[in-house]
Formats: sequence, structure tokens, C-alpha cells
Amino acid sequence: MVLATWQPTCGVDLQTKDAVYTLSAMTSGIRRNWIEALRKTVRPISAPDVTKLSDCNKENTLHSYSTQKGSLKVGEQRAGSEVISRGSPRKADGQRPSLDYVELSPLSQGSPQRARTPARTLDRPAKQEELERDLAHRSEERRKWFEAVDSRATETPAGEGPRRGLGAPLTEDQQSRLSEEIEKKWQELEKLPLRENKRVPLTALLNQSRGERRGPPSDSHEALEKEVLSLRAQLEAWRLQGEAPQGAPRPQEDGHIPPGYISQEAWERSLAEMESSHQQVMEELQRHHERELQRLQQEKEWLLAEETAATASAIEAMKKAYQEELSRELNKTRSLQQGPDGLRKQHQSDMEALKRELQVLSEQYSQKCLEIGTLTQQAEEREHTLRCCQQEGQELLRHNQELHARLSEEIDRLRGFIASQGTGSGCGRNERSSCELEVLLRVKENELQYLKKEVQCLRDELQMMQKDKRFTSGKYQDVYVELNHIRTRSEREIEQLKEHLRLAMAALQEKEAPRNSVAE
Repeated sequence: MVLATWQPTCGVDLQTKDAVYTLSAMTSGIRRNWIEALRKTVRPISAPDVTKLSDCNKENTLHSYSTQKGSLKVGEQRAGSEVISRGSPRKADGQRPSLDYVELSPLSQGSPQRARTPARTLDRPAKQEELERDLAHRSEERRKWFEAVDSRATETPAGEGPRRGLGAPLTEDQQSRLSEEIEKKWQELEKLPLRENKRVPLTALLNQSRGERRGPPSDSHEALEKEVLSLRAQLEAWRLQGEAPQGAPRPQEDGHIPPGYISQEAWERSLAEMESSHQQVMEELQRHHERELQRLQQEKEWLLAEETAATASAIEAMKKAYQEELSRELNKTRSLQQGPDGLRKQHQSDMEALKRELQVLSEQYSQKCLEIGTLTQQAEEREHTLRCCQQEGQELLRHNQELHARLSEEIDRLRGFIASQGTGSGCGRNERSSCELEVLLRVKENELQYLKKEVQCLRDELQMMQKDKRFTSGKYQDVYVELNHIRTRSEREIEQLKEHLRLAMAALQEKEAPRNSVAE
């Protein structure tokens, strides 16, 4: 695989056993993408990737690789010389000698390479020396070709068809400067990274304009408009001048398009696609703008309707308040127009209503007082009954204790009597005394059970009395609290009635005072 360059256009030549295929590229980015694709697809057995090595390691990698694959390199070099010989007939056909073939191998500058070659031949094997001589010879041929191209570019005017002076000699300064520039460009080419994502197709602007729809509309519009205007200006200038783009060869009579260029129809078609995409973007933005305007108009109408409804409700509330205030003022005015007699009648009616209300409250207060008195009397009676029950319970407890004491004494006396009796008494007497004792014991047990039942009944009655006392006390507290509330409310109402009466009397006196003064 070799590289062909000519002014702004670049190409990649694929050398096979049958023929040489040339792939033309518009930019160096496309050429790098092609080279990367070929390197990934067609790999040598153990060839190193010299484009990814640093400058200091390229020379060592070249020597190690040449030692392992020396014969393979010699064959490739011979094939490269055949490719160069095949490229010469293009010059004889009247076409421009536009391509030069340079193998993608890391080479140092021309003069240092030639200076270091004799020193290395002393220590290297014969194959390495032969390889270095071939590389130096190829570098020399490449330099001569660039010198020839530079001489043709300087001597041939812009409008001439055939070229003249292809082999004009250059001065030493020009040759050194040209060789330095060539080596610099070659080193820059070797150092360029091979990235698949960096591509510059002919429809880049179209894709960019489509991709920028998501971005800010103003920036995309301005960029697209500027690009379209610049392209239109260039197209008009080329049409007026009747010339092709700068650096491009004129099309031949048979319509053949040189490698690395596109036809004017394809260029105009791409420009038309850009314009159509720009028009679509503009239409889409216009539709979006119209939708936004409609949405804002609807939102404005909705807010206006809501504000109108709120204003109408506020006006209605203000009207109602105004009507109420107006009715009150009218009533006051009518009452003032009635004169003192009407005021006196109204005052008397108010006084009678207040008196009736006070009478009702007094009756309610008296009734509540009677109820409280009755409840108080009932509570006192219950307390008296409870005290009596407590006294009876205490007496029963004391009587029970006395009975327990007597029973204990009887049991002790019986035990002593039995103990005092000797064992020498007869069996009949013992049986009689034991029967009497059993009867006496049963009687005492019955008395004891009766006393226990009586004590339990007294305890139950005492608990019932205590429950009644607690219930009566709670009810008494409730009635007392309610009575206090009623008393407080009644006193407050009485104070209000007194205050109303005082104000009414003061107003009546104020009205009667001017009348008395007028009468006097």
C-alpha cells in the first residue's frame, strides 16, 4: 500500500499482483480513514504499527522488523519500483503527472539518512545494508519528484494547457528548503492519529444542519445562512469567470473527472440538498414559532378570563356590602325623620323587650336555684343516710368482734375441760361428753356462719352507699358548675341591659334637652 499526493488532492494506491488501484480523497481525513480501514482489514504477519510509535522508537522498530522480514521488504520495494514505472505512461498521455507514490514507512530526513548510512554499514549484515541503500534510493527519487513538481508549478502559467520545462533544475537553496518542507510534511503525516470518528464527507454541512436542529435555533440559522451565502457567491464567481475551483484541473473534452474531485453537477446537487435542508429547518422553526404563539395566546386568554371572573366576583361582593350599608343608613335616616315621639316609642319597645328578656332570665335563674336547692337537700339526706349506715356497719363490726372473742373463749374453755378430764373416766361418759361437744361445736359454727353472712351484707350495703355518695357528689359538682355558668351569664346579661338602658336614657335626655331649651 502506497500514498499518492498532488497539490490539494491526495490518494491511496493499492498495489496488487494484477494491477494498481487508485483511491482518490478530497481531504487528509478521508485518506487517514481509508488507511486505517486497510490496516485493520489487511494485516501482515508481524508488521508493527509505525504510525502509533514515537519518533525515537520508529527507527529501532524498522531495523528489528527489517531483520525478521528482509526478503518481504525487498519484494515490496521491487513492486514499488514497478508501480512507479507504471505511473510514467500517464505523463505521456498528455495528462498532468499528478501522483507520486511514497510507501508508509518512517523515514528520517534525506541528508541525515544519507550521512548515517555509511556509518551503519560497518556493523550490520548484508541484508540490512542492502535495505538501507534501497530506502535511501527511494528517498532520493521522492525528493527528485517533488523538485520536478515544484519546478512545474513555478514555470507553468495558470491558463496553459500543456506543461513545459518538467525537468528544470533548482538551486541548492531551493532544493534544501524543498527537502526540509517535504520531510516536515511527511513527519506530520506520520504523527497524525488515525481516528475513525473524524470524517469529513461531502454532506458534512447537510448533516451538521440537520444535527443542529436540537441546538439553539438562532446559531444554526446564522451558520447555515452564512454558509449558503458563501457557497452561492463562490458559485456565481466561478460561473462568471468560467473557471474551475482553485487548484482543480479543467475537465477534459470527454467529461472525465480527475481523481480526488467531484463533478459540478454533484456539487450543485449537494448545494441544493443543503438549501432544501435549510428550508426545511426554517419551516420547522416557523411552525414551532406559530405553535408557541398559539399556546401563549391561549394561556393569555385563559388568564384574562380567570382575572375577569375574579374581578366580577369581587365587584358583586362590594355591591352587596354597599347595599347593606345603604340599607342601614336609610333606616337610621328614617328613624331620625320620625321625630322624638317615634324615638320614644322605639325606646319604650326596646325597654319592654329587654324587660321581658330579663324576666325570662330571672325565672330561669330562680328555677335553677330551686333545682340546686333540691339537689343540695337530697345530697345532705344521702350523706346523713351514709353516716347512719357507716355507724351501723361499725356497730356490726364491733358485735362481730365480740362474738369472735366469745367463741374463742368457749373453744378454749372446752379444750380445758377436755384436758382436765382424766383418762380413767368411763367410756359411756366419754361418749356423752363427746356428743355434747359435737352439738355445741355445730351450734357455734352455725352462729359463726350467720355472723359472717351478716357482715358480708353490711359490707355490700356500705359499698352501695359509697357508690351513691360518689354519684351524688359528682352530680352536685355538675349542678354547681352549671349554676355558676348560669349566674355568670345572667350577671353579664344584666350588666349589658343596664348599659343599654343607660345609653337609651342618655340619648333620650340629649334629645329632650334641645326641646326644653327651645321651649324656654
